[in-house]
Amino acid sequence: MTYDILSVLSFGLIAVVSWLYMKYYIHYVPGRMRIESPLLHDNSPKAKEFETLMKGLKGISTIEIHNATGSAVIHFDEKKINCEQIIGILEKNGYFRLNEAETCDERIEKTTENILEVAEKVIGAVEGGIGEE
Repeated sequence: MTYDILSVLSFGLIAVVSWLYMKYYIHYVPGRMRIESPLLHDNSPKAKEFETLMKGLKGISTIEIHNATGSAVIHFDEKKINCEQIIGILEKNGYFRLNEAETCDERIEKTTENILEVAEKVIGAVEGGIGEE
């Protein structure tokens, strides 16, 4: 089988990108949370509904939705609404599934593992001679 560095890198990047899409994700710091939801990914009507829902909640100060990634950044006043309440509302309305969500640490670990796999293939291809069977 013939491998070149570009093929190996392309394979690895495709694997990483496909893994990044269509997952639920959450990252929270006080007063700010980022979520990713397959429902928001390239879905402008649902993103608009999501924005309307969020803006209607007491304590939400700003919301940024990124359709290309299916992500939303929500800034909020923790004295009026907390992260758990927001997640509960999102789950009730079908925008999020906490039990299926990855955290930042989990995503970093998986991405690192994928990158290491690609690096091992590249090193193996270089050491074994590119284009050799």
